[in-house]
Amino acid sequence: MASEAPTADEGGVAHPSTEKTVRRKIPGGLPYTSSPGVLRRVLEKIPTSEKPSIFTSDFLGTVMGTTGGAARPIIPILKATGLLNQTGAPTELYAQFQTDTGRAAAALQALRNGFGEIFRRNQYAHRADEPALVDVIVAITGLPKKEGIVRYILTTFQSFQDYAKQVREDANAEEGGDASPAYDTPPTPPADQNGTPGSRLQLAYNINVVLPETTNVEVYNAIFRSLKANLLG
Repeated sequence: MASEAPTADEGGVAHPSTEKTVRRKIPGGLPYTSSPGVLRRVLEKIPTSEKPSIFTSDFLGTVMGTTGGAARPIIPILKATGLLNQTGAPTELYAQFQTDTGRAAAALQALRNGFGEIFRRNQYAHRADEPALVDVIVAITGLPKKEGIVRYILTTFQSFQDYAKQVREDANAEEGGDASPAYDTPPTPPADQNGTPGSRLQLAYNINVVLPETTNVEVYNAIFRSLKANLLG
C-alpha cells in the first residue's frame, strides 16, 4: 500500500495528509519557513539580481535558483514583510533592500511589517539576542520552547535581523523617523588660547539697581544714562 504524500501548511511545514486536512493556526500570525537557509540565499541574491515586474515562482526558480518545497514559503514571507505587494510585484522597500546604503533600514522595516506582534512587545527586537526572542515568540504563540515552529519563526526573523541589526538609530528614528548616526561621545568643547580643551574662563556679573520713588521721569532717565555710560558702554 502506497504511503500518503505529506502536505504543507502556509509556513512550509510538512504534515501527513488525512481524510480531512486540519490547518494548524499559530497565534500571532508570525511568518516562518522550515528552510531558513533557502530564505537567506534569496535575500543575498536580491541585491545582485534584476528586479522583476512580478516575483513569481518561475523567477524564484530560474533566477534565484530555488525550487521545490523549500521554496514554497519564500514568496508569502516576502509579501508578509512588505518586500512584495499582494500581487507579487516588488515594492519600494524591495528596491531599497537592493541598495547598499538602504538595505539595513529596509530589513528593519521588513521585520516590523512581518513580525509586528514581536515589536509590539519589544520595540528593540531587531537588537535582541536569541534567548530574548525565543521568550517573546513563546509568549505570543503559546507554544513550548522545544516546539519546532518556535525555532522556525526565530530563524526566519534572524534572516532579516542579520541585516537590520546594522542600523543605528537615535531617539527620533526609534519613534518612526529616519535613521541617523548615533554619537557615542559628546562633542569636544572649544580650546582656549593655550590649546586646553574646555578651559575658557567666562565671568558674569549681576547688578541690582534700587530706584528711588519719584514721579519725575527725568530722574530715571539720568540713572539709566549713567549706567549706560559707565557700565554698559
